[in-house]
Amino acid sequence: MALAASTVLLLFATACSDLTQPQDELLTTAELLILPQQAAAPPVDLVSFWVYNSRLTARQLVHAGGFNIPYLELSFPAQALVSLNGQPLSDNDSVRVTVQPRAGEYGFILSPANLLFDESRSPTATFFFGIYGDASVGEVSSSYASANDYVAALDIWFEITIDQWSIAPASGPAGNDAVAAALQSSGEYLLAAPR
Repeated sequence: MALAASTVLLLFATACSDLTQPQDELLTTAELLILPQQAAAPPVDLVSFWVYNSRLTARQLVHAGGFNIPYLELSFPAQALVSLNGQPLSDNDSVRVTVQPRAGEYGFILSPANLLFDESRSPTATFFFGIYGDASVGEVSSSYASANDYVAALDIWFEITIDQWSIAPASGPAGNDAVAAALQSSGEYLLAAPR
């Protein structure tokens, strides 16, 4: 039993190490300045939905309160799902995913664990922060001259292993007050800049 557990941990560590390139910057949570929501921002609810490998699946998470202000949009192209818990997924398979937003910040956890996506048909995540994002946090950091400089440095970061974060592939601006990136697997994602 101990051998099986250590084998699983070794396989998990190896799989996670494949998610980064040697030149990727790895930072701890303490080294990131996560974009907070304004104190008055309505909450964003957890959502669960089915992703079908046979077709495009898209969902938008919005702030509660009746105004449908977007927080996050997820888009899963057809054939984006590769495997779940090491088991290959076919074009006809579907997986129920859950998206848990971070309270008071821009971030989310995508589950179930061990869900891998096709690199050539990666799902995308887009954060929208123009209404409820509190970019003034950048003015407190000596790294940024202004809130605008902080916003310009925002990327979507993915937790590679416990408290080790890397910029998600293709992370960058997606219009005014929005940042998008490709998703490689389920896990935790943050909208942040280096502290």
